[in-house]
Amino acid sequence: MKYVIASLIVLMASFSSAKADYLEDVKNLGYISGEGVACNAKRYPSYETVARAFLISAARSDEEQAQGMYVYNEAKARAYMRISRSGYFNCDEINERFNKQEIFKTKLYKSGKLKMPDGKVIMPRAAYDASKVYDKSYNERAHLEEHFDNILAKKRKQAQKEGIYKKIQQAEARANR
Repeated sequence: MKYVIASLIVLMASFSSAKADYLEDVKNLGYISGEGVACNAKRYPSYETVARAFLISAARSDEEQAQGMYVYNEAKARAYMRISRSGYFNCDEINERFNKQEIFKTKLYKSGKLKMPDGKVIMPRAAYDASKVYDKSYNERAHLEEHFDNILAKKRKQAQKEGIYKKIQQAEARANR
């Protein structure tokens, strides 16, 4: 009985660790994706295709995949916003790093199977058409710009409602004198 309980504990710990690893990997992929889209990286469409295929294929369940999509998109949005706010500073360096990543050595099969640069093979839960995971004609950057303009407008409206907006304008006017 002790061995069964110990085995269950080890199995549960390894499962939660694997889930955390998956979400961490997906978060990192999303962050790099956000930098790539913000800086108009030349190899961005290829990156996005492989990253999305990993997100789908490496998930062990639909629930984990949904969590992964949320984490991926949130990290991508945060990275994009950070670069956008900096005035797209350092994009040349980011693009150089982006275009030299190991992920471009990943082999993606039409069924969704991935062969990673280290030789590890990731099989999807169910076969899918990997060519349809990313629409290369979709202007993601314009969509992100519009999304963040809407967020800023909402924040500005909230600040106006709270009377903070006038204080900010006054402080900016004093600073510009």
